[in-house]
Amino acid sequence: MKTTRIFWTLLFTVFGLPQMEAQSEDRFSIGPRVGINFANVTNVDESQSITGVVVGVTSTYSLAEHTGLTVDALYSVEGYKGPFENYHLRYIHIPVYFDYFFGDLGDRVRPKLYVGVSPAFFTSGTLNELDVNETYFNKFILHATGGAGFNWRMADRIWMNADVRAFLGLNDIRSEDYTTGDAIQPRNVQLSLGFAYGLGKI
Repeated sequence: MKTTRIFWTLLFTVFGLPQMEAQSEDRFSIGPRVGINFANVTNVDESQSITGVVVGVTSTYSLAEHTGLTVDALYSVEGYKGPFENYHLRYIHIPVYFDYFFGDLGDRVRPKLYVGVSPAFFTSGTLNELDVNETYFNKFILHATGGAGFNWRMADRIWMNADVRAFLGLNDIRSEDYTTGDAIQPRNVQLSLGFAYGLGKI
């Protein structure tokens, strides 16, 4: 009996106290994110940017009053347009950011800056509206990424997140079997809005 009581006490201490802290400080928020990409690549003659949709889930965990971590899961349409080709490539991005928030905890509007990395996983694509040869494309691309924006408290525990982000691909969009010449690396500017619900009291 005593052992059982100690067990439940430890269990409450490990899992209960962090939840109480989160409720009192509203550390975690999650919700949908939608936006648009302006995408291009390097080292393709006369390449032009294309626009593509981005949609997914955003979440932020506050580490302290001015710092936090943001992790998103986003379906992203990217690519480029050339003289005779129009590529629309689809990826799943998992960007991870370290955030710095300006202002004070509880302010209605809080500007922010952030930097991070974004692993991206190729899913499919089209070339001039026909399905691409998927073996031609690298299945994994790592991006350096960063951005700026602001969080606006629309209502109790409901935040709108407005963001502009840049993604710089660090490796070639082509698989190793097709890599020749200079690396073709993705470049993307993304505008998006997120709507996040705080899991705790403000």
